[in-house]
Amino acid sequence: MTRQKVFCVGLGKTGTTSLKEALRMLGYRTIRLPLEWQGITDFDAALPGVSAAMYRELDKAFPGSRFILTLRDVDGWLKSIERDMGRKQDVQRERAEERKRMLEMLYGSPVFDRERFRQTFHDHQAGVRSYFEARPDDLLVLDVTRSSGWDDLCGFLEEPVPAEPFPFINKASELDELLLRLLHVSGDIETASRISKYSTACLENIAAKRDVGGYDMQRPLTLKDDRRINKVLKRASRYFGGPAKAAQRLNLPEAAIREGIRRQKQHARTKRGNRQAFAWLRSLVGRR
Repeated sequence: MTRQKVFCVGLGKTGTTSLKEALRMLGYRTIRLPLEWQGITDFDAALPGVSAAMYRELDKAFPGSRFILTLRDVDGWLKSIERDMGRKQDVQRERAEERKRMLEMLYGSPVFDRERFRQTFHDHQAGVRSYFEARPDDLLVLDVTRSSGWDDLCGFLEEPVPAEPFPFINKASELDELLLRLLHVSGDIETASRISKYSTACLENIAAKRDVGGYDMQRPLTLKDDRRINKVLKRASRYFGGPAKAAQRLNLPEAAIREGIRRQKQHARTKRGNRQAFAWLRSLVGRR
């Protein structure tokens, strides 16, 4: 049976990582649509980005689809967005240009502007709600931090509730812990920035919330699968001279670092394959 498509139309940093994992656990094939998404149909659920910026166009292109608007408190969202946009970009030129276009589409600016982003947050929420006002069955408004979990999502999608607990994921805190550990070991923010490729402003923001000098190196880190965490592990391994030396310096299991590096390489291969597939699909559409 063909599934109805699901579009996640919340802005980034509103619980979308938890939603992505929940959809994956329900068996949905998730995708992050490129800006040129016309002609791409081989997916079950589209993650935020294009789907948040172009939900009206996607609704018309895929009638009968379901839409999920994730939300959170605006002040917490602004802090997360500022930290995320403060990172140095290490993507290829064409990927950086696509990211810039997406930020302009979503927020009206490719650089962080607190008041503009605050207004955009409220305008986006109001716009989505207004668009689906006459079709309440097609939209789920989901606050992951207050949700009961599977009941809201599965009730909306008419899916059976899994036996596993709902994946309430706070990857940012795990990433912060890893960066704090790197700050403690490197001794200064500039060195930690060179290793991690995160901006000094981002690291200063994290350090301001914690006593880096008294950081507990024995604190256990789970190092769950997250491409940002995996990137930092790969870069730290390269800087310290290999997984074994990085594990010793950071007081982390060598196996966990090797697994993070493996996942990062796998993710990079998948991204290359997806870009090639999208280019091929666009070329087919262009021939029509």
